Amino acid sequence: MDLVIGNIKSKQDIKLFTELAKRLGLKAKELSVEEAEDYALGEAIMEGRKTGYVEEEAIMKTLRNIKSKKQ
Repeated sequence: MDLVIGNIKSKQDIKLFTELAKRLGLKAKELSVEEAEDYALGEAIMEGRKTGYVEEEAIMKTLRNIKSKKQ
């Protein structure tokens, strides 16, 4: 599975992008900031489980981003 993530600000552009994806036979879903962060954190965890090592800075950066978004 491949994944494309974009930061689209306009609701009109989001609709256009998802319609284009559907026409191309792809799946598209709008994610909230929290959902995108959860996905990224999950991917980092899975990578760590595969390699046995995740850089501390990557973990701290993710945690700082989550903390700053909730404030």
